[in-house]
Amino acid sequence: MQKKLLYCLLIVLSVFNSCSNEELSPSENTILPKTLKTIYPNSPSENYDTNFIYDGNKIVCITNKNGKRDYEYDGNHIMKETVYSFYKGIETKDSETLFTYENDKLKTATKLVSDKATKYVYHYNDDGSINIETYNLYSDAEKESKKTEKEVITIVDGNIVKSEYNSGDDYDVISIVKYEYDTSKNAFKNIMGLNLLLNQFSLDYETSLSSNNNMKRYYVNNIQGPLSNKIFEPHWLKMEYEYDKKGYPTKKTTYDYTEEIKEVNVYVY
Repeated sequence: MQKKLLYCLLIVLSVFNSCSNEELSPSENTILPKTLKTIYPNSPSENYDTNFIYDGNKIVCITNKNGKRDYEYDGNHIMKETVYSFYKGIETKDSETLFTYENDKLKTATKLVSDKATKYVYHYNDDGSINIETYNLYSDAEKESKKTEKEVITIVDGNIVKSEYNSGDDYDVISIVKYEYDTSKNAFKNIMGLNLLLNQFSLDYETSLSSNNNMKRYYVNNIQGPLSNKIFEPHWLKMEYEYDKKGYPTKKTTYDYTEEIKEVNVYVY
């Protein structure tokens, strides 16, 4: 009898320890940013917090003092993003973007702003590059016109490493942006479906949030054609990170091309 009681006690303790370990070591995919603090060292009055609300790993809402973004899913895919702005306590709907997918890849993104609509169509190439065509849609939703501007992005290991934007006949400028990354985990990598949005997801000045890793540098090279009369200053940003024990960023410091700190972001999970 005593042996049986001891055996049962050992089983109970084993189960208890197992549960306790699970609580102390949560599943990797449950690590999600709850708050992103944006700090401007030279303008502290402009500091603000961005808060994230989830349903499991699905993003539901993102809010800060500037506005909010609501999201709708179909299964594991983000199907709709609605953006609102706040001004003097008044909430105004700014835009609505609808997403479609094909073979688990982003196929189209249609952005509605007031009475204007723009559709982006994604074409995937074998070398990892993606051609993006842009169309203006008209109010009857049956007519569209292809714009002369062209964009190509290149994906390597789940990160956008290059984007080339040809602004078309209006400006005669080609902008080539190159991105560099660390090997650590993007704070937003566990948000379901976010990686499929490619360049369609950004948050204020936070860009490339859908990548696997953290951007540590990007620089812009503008190639001007004979019709361009614009003047471009050098433009690049450098990011330095601090990480937690699991490899997720806890702090990011962004420097501009003069090596001055532009902003600091603190991640709270």
